[in-house]
Amino acid sequence: MYTLTKKFHELTINELYDILQLRNQCFIVEQKVPYQDLDNFDKEGHHILLYDTWDNLVAYVRAINPGVRFKEPSCGRICVAESYRKSNHYDTVYDELMKLGDKLGYKVWRAVAQKKMYPIWKRKGWEKDKEFIEDGIESYEVILRR
Repeated sequence: MYTLTKKFHELTINELYDILQLRNQCFIVEQKVPYQDLDNFDKEGHHILLYDTWDNLVAYVRAINPGVRFKEPSCGRICVAESYRKSNHYDTVYDELMKLGDKLGYKVWRAVAQKKMYPIWKRKGWEKDKEFIEDGIESYEVILRR
C-alpha cells in the first residue's frame, strides 16, 4: 500500500480517472444517489489517494482549501473500495488528511457527513453543527477542532 497527496493540477489523467471511478461506484452506484459529483471543489484543494500494491485505488479523500466551500478548510468524498472495507484503509486516508492539515496549519475543519455515517466521524472527534438534507440524504454539517 502507498499513499499520494496531490493538488488537482498535479494529478495524472489516470489518477483522476481512478478517483472519479471510485467516487462514482461508492456514491452513485452503491448508494443509488444521483448527484453532481463534479462540483468544482476538486480544483481547490488536495487529493489523498491510497493504492494497493497492484495500483488499484483503495481509498480516497479530498481536502478543500479554506474559503472555498466553508470558511474553514473542509474535507469530503471519503470513500473506500467495497472489497477493502473490512480493513483500516479509512483510517489510513483519514490520518493522511490530518497530517496534511497539520502541515498546512489547519486547526478547525468543517465537513458534511451523512447521518448514517456520523458514528465514524464522531469517533474521530467531529461534532454535529447543523442538520439538513443534501442530495436527498439526511446529513450533518460537522466540525472538528484540533
